[in-house]
Amino acid sequence: MPRNLTALVLSLAVALGVLIAPARPAQAAAAADDPSIHVLDYDLGDAAFTVRGFHAMSPRGIPTKRLAPIELTGRVYAPADAAGRRLPLVVIAHGLFWTCADDETGELGGGWPCRAPLTAIHSDQGYDHLGRMLAERGIVAVSVGANGVNAGELGEVADRARATIVFRHLRMWRSLVTDGSGPLAGAFTDAQSGEPAEPDLVGAVDLQDVGLLGHSRGGRGVMWAAADAHRPMVPEGVRLRAVFGMAAAEPPFMDRNVRRVTVTDLPLMTWSGGCDVVGRDEYNRLARRGGNRVNINITVHGANHNNLNSRWAASSGLPGGEDDAQHPERRPGKCFAWDPGDLQDTLSFQDEQAVSSTYVEAFFARYLQGDRSFDDVLSGDRLPVADVTQVDVRRYWPGKG
Repeated sequence: MPRNLTALVLSLAVALGVLIAPARPAQAAAAADDPSIHVLDYDLGDAAFTVRGFHAMSPRGIPTKRLAPIELTGRVYAPADAAGRRLPLVVIAHGLFWTCADDETGELGGGWPCRAPLTAIHSDQGYDHLGRMLAERGIVAVSVGANGVNAGELGEVADRARATIVFRHLRMWRSLVTDGSGPLAGAFTDAQSGEPAEPDLVGAVDLQDVGLLGHSRGGRGVMWAAADAHRPMVPEGVRLRAVFGMAAAEPPFMDRNVRRVTVTDLPLMTWSGGCDVVGRDEYNRLARRGGNRVNINITVHGANHNNLNSRWAASSGLPGGEDDAQHPERRPGKCFAWDPGDLQDTLSFQDEQAVSSTYVEAFFARYLQGDRSFDDVLSGDRLPVADVTQVDVRRYWPGKG
Protein backbone atom coordinates (compact mmCIF):
# COMPACT_ATOMS: atom_id res chain seq x y z
CA MET A 1 0.00 0.00 0.00
CA PRO A 2 1.57 3.36 -1.00
CA ARG A 3 2.41 5.83 1.75
CA ASN A 4 0.13 8.58 0.45
CA LEU A 5 -2.78 6.15 0.19
CA THR A 6 -1.88 4.77 3.61
CA ALA A 7 -2.27 8.24 5.10
CA LEU A 8 -5.71 8.59 3.52
CA VAL A 9 -6.78 5.17 4.79
CA LEU A 10 -5.52 5.85 8.31
CA SER A 11 -7.39 9.13 8.51
CA LEU A 12 -10.61 7.49 7.33
CA ALA A 13 -10.04 4.57 9.68
CA VAL A 14 -9.75 6.88 12.68
CA ALA A 15 -13.03 8.47 11.70
CA LEU A 16 -14.67 5.06 11.45
CA GLY A 17 -13.09 3.71 14.61
CA VAL A 18 -11.17 0.97 12.82
CA LEU A 19 -7.56 -0.11 13.39
CA ILE A 20 -5.54 -0.87 10.26
CA ALA A 21 -2.85 -2.67 10.62
CA PRO A 22 14.40 -22.12 -4.32
CA ALA A 23 14.51 -18.85 -6.09
CA ARG A 24 13.92 -19.06 -9.83
CA PRO A 25 13.53 -15.68 -11.54
CA ALA A 26 14.94 -16.99 -14.82
CA GLN A 27 12.26 -19.67 -14.96
CA ALA A 28 9.55 -17.13 -14.23
CA ALA A 29 10.73 -14.91 -17.07
CA ALA A 30 10.86 -17.82 -19.49
CA ALA A 31 7.34 -18.87 -18.52
CA ALA A 32 5.93 -15.73 -20.16
CA ASP A 33 6.20 -17.51 -23.53
CA ASP A 34 5.54 -21.01 -22.25
CA PRO A 35 2.90 -22.62 -24.51
CA SER A 36 2.16 -25.18 -21.81
CA ILE A 37 0.50 -22.45 -19.73
CA HIS A 38 -2.63 -20.57 -20.69
CA VAL A 39 -3.06 -17.06 -19.26
CA LEU A 40 -6.65 -15.88 -19.68
CA ASP A 41 -8.79 -12.97 -18.57
CA TYR A 42 -12.49 -12.58 -17.93
CA ASP A 43 -14.43 -9.39 -17.23
CA LEU A 44 -18.14 -9.50 -16.45
CA GLY A 45 -18.41 -5.77 -15.82
CA ASP A 46 -17.40 -3.06 -13.37
CA ALA A 47 -20.76 -3.20 -11.59
CA ALA A 48 -21.50 -6.90 -11.90
CA PHE A 49 -22.86 -7.30 -8.37
CA THR A 50 -23.25 -5.80 -4.92
CA VAL A 51 -22.78 -7.13 -1.40
CA ARG A 52 -25.60 -6.74 1.08
CA GLY A 53 -24.75 -4.06 3.64
CA PHE A 54 -21.60 -2.88 1.86
CA HIS A 55 -21.95 0.74 0.78
CA ALA A 56 -20.27 3.15 -1.62
CA MET A 57 -18.45 6.16 -0.25
CA SER A 58 -19.18 9.80 -1.01
CA PRO A 59 -16.41 12.07 -2.40
CA ARG A 60 -16.05 13.35 1.18
CA GLY A 61 -15.28 9.86 2.48
CA ILE A 62 -18.67 9.21 4.11
CA PRO A 63 -20.65 5.99 3.55
CA THR A 64 -23.72 6.53 1.37
CA LYS A 65 -27.01 4.62 1.27
CA ARG A 66 -26.07 3.18 -2.12
CA LEU A 67 -24.60 -0.31 -2.27
CA ALA A 68 -21.11 -0.28 -3.74
CA PRO A 69 -20.81 -1.57 -7.34
CA ILE A 70 -18.24 -4.38 -7.55
CA GLU A 71 -16.55 -5.88 -10.60
CA LEU A 72 -16.22 -9.55 -11.48
CA THR A 73 -12.84 -9.82 -13.18
CA GLY A 74 -10.20 -12.50 -13.07
CA ARG A 75 -6.84 -13.45 -14.53
CA VAL A 76 -6.44 -17.21 -14.90
CA TYR A 77 -3.25 -19.27 -15.05
CA ALA A 78 -3.80 -22.87 -16.08
CA PRO A 79 -1.87 -25.72 -17.66
CA ALA A 80 -2.83 -25.91 -21.33
CA ASP A 81 -3.91 -29.52 -20.82
CA ALA A 82 -5.94 -28.85 -17.65
CA ALA A 83 -9.24 -30.20 -18.97
CA GLY A 84 -10.36 -33.29 -17.07
CA ARG A 85 -7.33 -33.34 -14.75
CA ARG A 86 -9.15 -32.17 -11.60
CA LEU A 87 -6.30 -29.96 -10.47
CA PRO A 88 -6.18 -27.91 -7.26
CA LEU A 89 -7.35 -24.29 -7.50
CA VAL A 90 -5.83 -21.26 -5.76
CA VAL A 91 -7.80 -18.01 -5.59
CA ILE A 92 -5.58 -14.91 -5.26
CA ALA A 93 -7.00 -11.72 -3.73
CA HIS A 94 -5.27 -8.33 -3.97
CA GLY A 95 -5.50 -5.61 -1.37
CA LEU A 96 -6.08 -1.88 -1.01
CA PHE A 97 -4.65 0.33 -3.74
CA TRP A 98 -5.69 3.13 -6.05
CA THR A 99 -8.53 1.99 -8.31
CA CYS A 100 -8.09 4.27 -11.35
CA ALA A 101 -5.29 6.10 -13.16
CA ASP A 102 -4.32 8.00 -16.28
CA ASP A 103 -1.03 6.44 -17.31
CA GLU A 104 -0.22 9.46 -19.52
CA THR A 105 -0.64 12.22 -16.93
CA GLY A 106 -0.07 10.18 -13.77
CA GLU A 107 -3.42 11.23 -12.29
CA LEU A 108 -4.80 8.77 -9.73
CA GLY A 109 -8.30 8.15 -8.43
CA GLY A 110 -9.97 6.12 -5.73
CA GLY A 111 -13.54 5.91 -7.01
CA TRP A 112 -15.32 3.11 -8.85
CA PRO A 113 -16.20 2.65 -11.64
CA CYS A 114 -13.52 4.86 -13.19
CA ARG A 115 -14.43 8.01 -15.06
CA ALA A 116 -12.60 9.08 -18.21
CA PRO A 117 -9.81 9.85 -18.76
CA LEU A 118 -9.00 7.52 -15.85
CA THR A 119 -9.04 3.78 -16.48
CA ALA A 120 -9.03 0.82 -14.12
CA ILE A 121 -5.85 -0.26 -12.36
CA HIS A 122 -5.75 -4.05 -12.62
CA SER A 123 -4.21 -4.96 -9.28
CA ASP A 124 -5.47 -8.49 -9.91
CA GLN A 125 -2.90 -8.77 -12.72
CA GLY A 126 0.05 -8.00 -10.43
CA TYR A 127 0.72 -11.58 -9.30
CA ASP A 128 1.95 -13.00 -12.60
CA HIS A 129 5.02 -14.50 -10.91
CA LEU A 130 2.82 -16.50 -8.56
CA GLY A 131 0.15 -17.49 -11.07
CA ARG A 132 2.64 -18.81 -13.62
CA MET A 133 4.60 -20.67 -10.96
CA LEU A 134 1.45 -22.39 -9.68
CA ALA A 135 0.35 -23.34 -13.19
CA GLU A 136 3.81 -24.74 -13.92
CA ARG A 137 3.41 -27.24 -11.12
CA GLY A 138 -0.14 -28.26 -12.00
CA ILE A 139 -2.28 -25.87 -9.95
CA VAL A 140 -4.88 -23.61 -11.57
CA ALA A 141 -4.78 -20.05 -10.20
CA VAL A 142 -7.27 -17.22 -10.59
CA SER A 143 -6.48 -13.71 -9.37
CA VAL A 144 -9.67 -11.71 -8.79
CA GLY A 145 -10.41 -7.98 -8.84
CA ALA A 146 -11.64 -5.95 -5.87
CA ASN A 147 -11.53 -2.30 -6.96
CA GLY A 148 -15.18 -1.94 -6.02
CA VAL A 149 -14.33 -2.92 -2.46
CA ASN A 150 -11.37 -0.54 -2.35
CA ALA A 151 -13.69 2.34 -3.27
CA GLY A 152 -16.27 1.38 -0.62
CA GLU A 153 -16.53 1.24 3.15
CA LEU A 154 -13.67 0.33 5.45
CA GLY A 155 -13.58 -2.09 8.38
CA GLU A 156 -14.93 -5.60 8.78
CA VAL A 157 -17.72 -5.02 6.28
CA ALA A 158 -14.98 -4.69 3.63
CA ASP A 159 -13.43 -7.98 4.79
CA ARG A 160 -16.83 -9.62 4.32
CA ALA A 161 -17.13 -8.05 0.87
CA ARG A 162 -13.71 -9.38 -0.14
CA ALA A 163 -14.67 -12.85 1.06
CA THR A 164 -17.96 -12.60 -0.83
CA ILE A 165 -16.05 -11.84 -4.05
CA VAL A 166 -13.97 -15.00 -3.55
CA PHE A 167 -17.09 -17.08 -2.95
CA ARG A 168 -18.84 -15.59 -6.00
CA HIS A 169 -15.91 -16.54 -8.25
CA LEU A 170 -15.87 -20.04 -6.77
CA ARG A 171 -19.57 -20.44 -7.62
CA MET A 172 -18.88 -19.40 -11.22
CA TRP A 173 -15.98 -21.84 -11.43
CA ARG A 174 -18.20 -24.60 -10.05
CA SER A 175 -20.56 -24.19 -13.01
CA LEU A 176 -17.72 -23.87 -15.51
CA VAL A 177 -15.75 -26.96 -14.50
CA THR A 178 -18.85 -29.09 -13.94
CA ASP A 179 -20.38 -28.77 -17.39
CA GLY A 180 -19.00 -25.64 -19.07
CA SER A 181 -21.99 -23.51 -18.10
CA GLY A 182 -22.54 -20.34 -16.10
CA PRO A 183 -21.34 -16.74 -16.46
CA LEU A 184 -17.78 -17.73 -17.39
CA ALA A 185 -18.83 -19.76 -20.42
CA GLY A 186 -17.66 -17.79 -23.45
CA ALA A 187 -16.23 -14.98 -21.28
CA PHE A 188 -12.49 -15.62 -21.71
CA THR A 189 -9.93 -13.63 -23.66
CA ASP A 190 -6.26 -14.34 -24.24
CA ALA A 191 -4.31 -12.18 -21.77
CA GLN A 192 -1.59 -11.32 -24.29
CA SER A 193 -3.57 -10.67 -27.46
CA GLY A 194 -6.93 -9.67 -26.00
CA GLU A 195 -8.62 -11.92 -28.55
CA PRO A 196 -11.54 -14.18 -27.53
CA ALA A 197 -10.44 -17.57 -26.22
CA GLU A 198 -12.33 -20.82 -25.82
CA PRO A 199 -10.40 -22.90 -23.29
CA ASP A 200 -11.68 -26.33 -22.37
CA LEU A 201 -11.83 -26.20 -18.56
CA VAL A 202 -14.50 -28.81 -17.93
CA GLY A 203 -13.17 -31.08 -15.20
CA ALA A 204 -10.01 -28.98 -14.94
CA VAL A 205 -10.41 -28.17 -11.26
CA ASP A 206 -11.17 -30.20 -8.16
CA LEU A 207 -13.22 -27.85 -5.99
CA GLN A 208 -12.60 -30.12 -3.03
CA ASP A 209 -8.98 -28.93 -3.17
CA VAL A 210 -9.03 -25.11 -2.98
CA GLY A 211 -6.44 -22.76 -1.51
CA LEU A 212 -6.76 -19.05 -0.75
CA LEU A 213 -3.92 -16.53 -1.09
CA GLY A 214 -4.41 -12.90 -0.13
CA HIS A 215 -2.07 -9.92 -0.13
CA SER A 216 -2.47 -6.87 2.14
CA ARG A 217 -6.20 -6.20 2.77
CA GLY A 218 -6.83 -9.16 0.49
CA GLY A 219 -4.94 -11.21 3.07
CA ARG A 220 -7.34 -10.09 5.76
CA GLY A 221 -10.21 -10.87 3.42
CA VAL A 222 -9.11 -14.46 2.81
CA MET A 223 -8.58 -14.97 6.55
CA TRP A 224 -12.19 -13.85 7.05
CA ALA A 225 -13.27 -16.24 4.29
CA ALA A 226 -11.29 -19.16 5.75
CA ALA A 227 -12.28 -18.59 9.39
CA ASP A 228 -14.16 -21.42 11.05
CA ALA A 229 -17.02 -19.04 11.86
CA HIS A 230 -17.74 -18.45 8.16
CA ARG A 231 -17.48 -21.99 6.86
CA PRO A 232 -21.26 -22.07 6.15
CA MET A 233 -20.70 -19.31 3.57
CA VAL A 234 -18.34 -21.45 1.49
CA PRO A 235 -20.24 -22.49 -1.67
CA GLU A 236 -21.70 -25.96 -1.79
CA GLY A 237 -19.29 -28.42 -3.37
CA VAL A 238 -16.21 -26.35 -2.43
CA ARG A 239 -13.73 -27.42 0.23
CA LEU A 240 -11.03 -25.06 1.44
CA ARG A 241 -7.73 -26.81 2.16
CA ALA A 242 -5.17 -24.07 2.96
CA VAL A 243 -4.86 -20.29 3.38
CA PHE A 244 -1.83 -18.01 2.94
CA GLY A 245 -1.81 -14.39 4.18
CA MET A 246 0.92 -12.49 2.32
CA ALA A 247 1.70 -9.30 4.27
CA ALA A 248 -1.91 -9.55 5.40
CA ALA A 249 -3.33 -6.43 7.03
CA GLU A 250 -3.71 -7.11 10.72
CA PRO A 251 -7.21 -7.81 12.06
CA PRO A 252 -9.16 -4.81 13.40
CA PHE A 253 -9.49 -6.53 16.76
CA MET A 254 -7.34 -8.91 18.76
CA ASP A 255 -9.15 -9.26 22.08
CA ARG A 256 -12.81 -9.45 21.06
CA ASN A 257 -14.76 -11.06 18.25
CA VAL A 258 -11.61 -12.91 17.25
CA ARG A 259 -13.59 -15.85 15.92
CA ARG A 260 -14.31 -13.75 12.83
CA VAL A 261 -10.74 -14.21 11.58
CA THR A 262 -9.58 -17.28 13.50
CA VAL A 263 -8.57 -20.27 11.37
CA THR A 264 -8.16 -23.48 13.39
CA ASP A 265 -8.70 -26.37 11.00
CA LEU A 266 -6.88 -25.35 7.79
CA PRO A 267 -3.13 -25.17 7.22
CA LEU A 268 -2.22 -21.51 7.67
CA MET A 269 0.85 -19.55 6.58
CA THR A 270 1.69 -15.85 6.77
CA TRP A 271 4.43 -13.66 5.26
CA SER A 272 5.95 -10.67 7.09
CA GLY A 273 8.34 -8.28 5.36
CA GLY A 274 11.25 -6.97 7.40
CA CYS A 275 10.81 -3.50 5.84
CA ASP A 276 7.02 -3.60 5.67
CA VAL A 277 4.76 -2.00 8.30
CA VAL A 278 1.83 -4.23 7.24
CA GLY A 279 1.48 -7.83 8.33
CA ARG A 280 2.92 -9.50 11.39
CA ASP A 281 1.86 -12.71 13.12
CA GLU A 282 -1.56 -11.79 14.54
CA TYR A 283 -3.36 -14.51 12.55
CA ASN A 284 -0.82 -17.08 13.69
CA ARG A 285 -1.36 -16.13 17.33
CA LEU A 286 -5.13 -16.36 16.94
CA ALA A 287 -4.78 -19.73 15.21
CA ARG A 288 -2.51 -20.98 18.00
CA ARG A 289 -5.17 -20.08 20.58
CA GLY A 290 -7.65 -22.07 18.51
CA GLY A 291 -5.44 -25.16 18.34
CA ASN A 292 -4.32 -25.00 14.70
CA ARG A 293 -1.56 -27.58 14.20
CA VAL A 294 -0.26 -26.30 10.84
CA ASN A 295 0.53 -22.69 11.59
CA ILE A 296 3.58 -21.04 9.98
CA ASN A 297 4.98 -17.52 9.74
CA ILE A 298 7.96 -16.39 7.71
CA THR A 299 9.75 -13.06 8.13
CA VAL A 300 11.61 -12.04 4.98
CA HIS A 301 14.44 -9.63 5.68
CA GLY A 302 14.58 -6.55 3.45
CA ALA A 303 11.14 -7.13 1.91
CA ASN A 304 8.74 -4.23 1.40
CA HIS A 305 4.99 -4.38 0.77
CA ASN A 306 4.49 -3.24 -2.79
CA ASN A 307 7.05 -5.48 -4.51
CA LEU A 308 4.71 -8.40 -3.94
CA ASN A 309 2.37 -6.91 -6.57
CA SER A 310 4.09 -5.99 -9.85
CA ARG A 311 1.60 -3.18 -10.54
CA TRP A 312 2.21 -1.54 -7.17
CA ALA A 313 6.00 -1.74 -7.25
CA ALA A 314 8.15 1.31 -7.95
CA SER A 315 9.79 -0.61 -10.79
CA SER A 316 6.47 -0.66 -12.67
CA GLY A 317 6.95 3.02 -13.52
CA LEU A 318 3.16 3.40 -13.40
CA PRO A 319 1.06 5.88 -11.40
CA GLY A 320 0.83 4.87 -7.76
CA GLY A 321 3.75 2.46 -7.89
CA GLU A 322 6.29 3.17 -5.17
CA ASP A 323 8.84 1.75 -2.77
CA ASP A 324 6.91 1.83 0.51
CA ALA A 325 9.83 0.86 2.78
CA GLN A 326 11.63 3.40 4.95
CA HIS A 327 15.23 4.18 3.92
CA PRO A 328 17.64 6.03 6.24
CA GLU A 329 19.63 8.95 4.94
CA ARG A 330 23.23 8.24 3.95
CA ARG A 331 22.67 4.48 4.21
CA PRO A 332 22.13 3.34 0.61
CA GLY A 333 20.77 -0.16 0.24
CA LYS A 334 19.30 -0.25 3.75
CA CYS A 335 15.66 -0.22 4.84
CA PHE A 336 13.44 -0.58 7.91
CA ALA A 337 9.77 -0.81 8.83
CA TRP A 338 9.11 0.85 12.21
CA ASP A 339 12.46 0.91 14.00
CA PRO A 340 15.29 2.84 12.25
CA GLY A 341 17.69 0.92 14.47
CA ASP A 342 16.65 -2.35 12.81
CA LEU A 343 18.29 -1.84 9.42
CA GLN A 344 18.18 -4.58 6.81
CA ASP A 345 19.60 -5.00 3.33
CA THR A 346 16.96 -3.85 0.85
CA LEU A 347 15.59 -6.74 -1.19
CA SER A 348 15.23 -5.98 -4.89
CA PHE A 349 11.92 -6.32 -6.74
CA GLN A 350 13.12 -9.39 -8.66
CA ASP A 351 14.52 -11.07 -5.55
CA GLU A 352 11.43 -10.42 -3.46
CA GLN A 353 9.19 -11.89 -6.13
CA ALA A 354 11.49 -14.92 -6.40
CA VAL A 355 11.42 -15.45 -2.62
CA SER A 356 7.63 -15.16 -2.53
CA SER A 357 7.30 -17.68 -5.35
CA THR A 358 9.55 -20.09 -3.46
CA TYR A 359 7.50 -20.10 -0.26
CA VAL A 360 4.07 -19.90 -1.90
CA GLU A 361 5.05 -22.93 -3.97
CA ALA A 362 6.27 -24.83 -0.94
CA PHE A 363 3.07 -24.19 1.02
CA PHE A 364 0.53 -25.04 -1.66
CA ALA A 365 2.54 -27.94 -3.08
CA ARG A 366 2.54 -29.46 0.40
CA TYR A 367 -1.05 -28.80 1.41
CA LEU A 368 -2.91 -28.96 -1.91
CA GLN A 369 -0.80 -31.61 -3.66
CA GLY A 370 0.61 -33.56 -0.71
CA ASP A 371 4.22 -33.03 -1.81
CA ARG A 372 6.23 -33.75 1.34
CA SER A 373 9.53 -32.78 -0.30
CA PHE A 374 8.79 -29.25 0.94
CA ASP A 375 8.44 -30.21 4.62
CA ASP A 376 11.97 -29.12 5.48
CA VAL A 377 11.40 -25.73 3.79
CA LEU A 378 8.24 -25.14 5.81
CA SER A 379 9.95 -26.19 9.03
CA GLY A 380 12.93 -23.92 8.40
CA ASP A 381 15.38 -26.82 8.31
CA ARG A 382 16.16 -25.99 4.68
CA LEU A 383 16.55 -22.39 3.55
CA PRO A 384 16.37 -22.41 -0.27
CA VAL A 385 16.92 -18.65 -0.68
CA ALA A 386 19.73 -18.21 1.86
CA ASP A 387 21.94 -16.79 -0.89
CA VAL A 388 19.32 -14.08 -1.55
CA THR A 389 18.15 -13.00 1.90
CA GLN A 390 17.51 -14.18 5.44
CA VAL A 391 14.14 -15.82 6.01
CA ASP A 392 13.07 -16.60 9.58
CA VAL A 393 10.61 -19.52 9.72
CA ARG A 394 8.49 -19.99 12.82
CA ARG A 395 6.01 -22.79 13.58
CA TYR A 396 3.27 -22.07 16.13
CA TRP A 397 2.09 -25.01 18.15
CA PRO A 398 -1.33 -25.01 19.85
CA GLY A 399 -1.37 -23.14 23.13
CA LYS A 400 -2.23 -19.88 24.81
CA GLY A 401 -1.02 -16.37 23.99
